[in-house]
Amino acid sequence: MSEVVYSSLKKQFVGLDTQYPLATGKMQRRIYLDSGASSLMFRPAMKTVAAYLAHYANTHTTVHSSAKITSAAMAWANEMVLDFVNAPAPDYVCAFLGSGTTAAANRVAQGLAATRAGKEVVLVSSMEHHSNDLPHRHHSKIVEHIPLVGEGAHPGQVDLDALEGLLKRHAGKVNYIAVTGVSNVTGILNPLADMAQLAHAHGALMVVDGAQMVAHAPVDLAGCDIDFFIFSGHKVYAPGSPGVMVGRRELVEAMSPTQLGGGMVGAVSKWGYDLATSLEDREQAGTPNIPGTLALACVLSALAKLGMDEVFEREKVLAQWTLEQFSNIPGVTVYGDLAIERVGTIAFNIDGVGHGLVAAILNDYYGIAVRNECFCAHPYVQDMLKDSFSELAEQAVSLDNAAMEALFQVHRGMVRASFGLYTDQRDIEQLVAAVSDISQHADQYCQQYQALASGQYQHIEYNPVPEQLFDIEQTLNQFLR
Repeated sequence: MSEVVYSSLKKQFVGLDTQYPLATGKMQRRIYLDSGASSLMFRPAMKTVAAYLAHYANTHTTVHSSAKITSAAMAWANEMVLDFVNAPAPDYVCAFLGSGTTAAANRVAQGLAATRAGKEVVLVSSMEHHSNDLPHRHHSKIVEHIPLVGEGAHPGQVDLDALEGLLKRHAGKVNYIAVTGVSNVTGILNPLADMAQLAHAHGALMVVDGAQMVAHAPVDLAGCDIDFFIFSGHKVYAPGSPGVMVGRRELVEAMSPTQLGGGMVGAVSKWGYDLATSLEDREQAGTPNIPGTLALACVLSALAKLGMDEVFEREKVLAQWTLEQFSNIPGVTVYGDLAIERVGTIAFNIDGVGHGLVAAILNDYYGIAVRNECFCAHPYVQDMLKDSFSELAEQAVSLDNAAMEALFQVHRGMVRASFGLYTDQRDIEQLVAAVSDISQHADQYCQQYQALASGQYQHIEYNPVPEQLFDIEQTLNQFLR
């Protein structure tokens, strides 16, 4: 698909024209490179949901017209998710759950721990976001982390040989493997089909965190033989959407509900209750997030029409171009194996400039929104920074504890630029130019900032407070007049 089409598509996202004042005094349109945290809203989805709200009603009945429309819309959303991830309805079930991927991961971890007696071991990859690590630690007796290929600052995918070794060592006791489809730090893709094949050969299940995958690469649950796939709408151009759990029907059916209330039961008396016959209803107690669910399904429908293979190929090209440009800037380190294909997520550091300071400069002087620190993947980031810590330890020998902690705080993290459908060549060129300028003029920029106790940096003159940028109460009052 041509860049002309993507240029037109870019206009369909809310917030790309938003301007902020820079430290230079000029106003600039923001360059949003923080999609790995939350992506911007797809305008057609927002407008579709707004149109639906004229018919808004609760689910769990079809007695009146609005309820019929709502129930049909929710059924369509369910079908859209299953189609998008190639999870045929007879074999898989979809449920929309609470606070994003985190809610879905906790549901899967708790459910599988209770239903697969004797399988006390869970294998979690070493590159996981906390949401696909901590729930398994909490609900399982034994969690082991699967090593990655490569060491130091440039690890690659999950090490399949090491994974097979762990499966053999814990023969018959592994409940499931939990792995991210795409790293939220480096954008590296994992070999999901190969991992699933190994898991099933040893009697284990395959659980995939697709939060960073759904918006950037094709997903094929049936083709890869994946048992559970979890993700969240707020990372796929539908802010305010719930988490999604797609799982094999027989596995979900074996899990006892953990949330009870209205909607997930058939009949209730003083002496007991019967669960709803629908697995979707059993998993979704209470009133679902109807607008968020429909927004997510609308986005997935649009992405399916656009073609995820093309989206994936375009983003790989942008990522590769960025890596090539960064390799020509002195003092820039990009993390993760540079030879492995990745989607548009790039974590980096600039020698001599703390990650928090780099992020602040990019925002204050260039209007570029990125994220810094450890991206809720602390073990993964710390493993990639081990060599840096060794060098710092030598510098810190003569420091007291407070000074030593301050030194490590500056270096305990990275800067992450993450792309979306709205990211184009011009955005990347401005990022590259900004990083190059910071690298060349680090001392000048450092003089303009003071370090805060939080580890962040504050410009000595430029400091707009949130209310100066957007006063939510004042805005509300304008609509109330």
